[in-house]
Amino acid sequence: MSDQIIANKQLRAVYLLLSVLVIAAATKSLIWPRWPAAQPLDQQAIRQALNDAGFQAKPLSPLAAKRTAEIATSAAIGYSLDNGVELRLMRGVARRRFNFQIAFFTQSHSELDLKKRQIVSTPLPYAVGLIQKQSVLQTCLVQENPSAKAFGATQEELTILVDSANQNKWNALKSFAGLRPNRDYQCTLIQAKSKTNSAKPIDQLNWLRMLSVLRSALHSESSHSSNQNI
Repeated sequence: MSDQIIANKQLRAVYLLLSVLVIAAATKSLIWPRWPAAQPLDQQAIRQALNDAGFQAKPLSPLAAKRTAEIATSAAIGYSLDNGVELRLMRGVARRRFNFQIAFFTQSHSELDLKKRQIVSTPLPYAVGLIQKQSVLQTCLVQENPSAKAFGATQEELTILVDSANQNKWNALKSFAGLRPNRDYQCTLIQAKSKTNSAKPIDQLNWLRMLSVLRSALHSESSHSSNQNI
């Protein structure tokens, strides 16, 4: 009988210890949440996609990756194109919904920090402005969203795209199983800047064609990464 009492006490002690550990882990995640992380982009694969589409792309030196408790960005890869455009791509991840916007991803890079910013809503959302007196176009692609129009230029547009992607049954199941975050505030910044010292707008048809090529390349990259993780 005494052995059973001792065993019950030991079992209660184990349960108590496990409860304390669970509470401690939950408290830590609330007080010191995990810092966001941005996966690097495949510069060579994207260059190949651009070349195959007729945009002769010469790689540029990447801009450094950044990381804080709230926002993480990958290295900003770049290309000099033969159509007079300098292209930059950078993956950005925000821990909280409020911080999920292009302005927060680009503020630490003068080469990406857009001035005199205006929003163009059609046919795809993007921002137009100036960087060092040169004409610049910017948008962000939410790769989790399968739509051909999964681009956004504002926090509202980007979060709507993320919310829509999470309504997908497969994504919802993975979130429930703990295989992916409930909300993944992540997008890939795409910036096209005129290589001439001119505020003359970049040709919109060329811009839209570049976006289509880059969307296909980035979705192929996502599919390849997902298959490797299975």
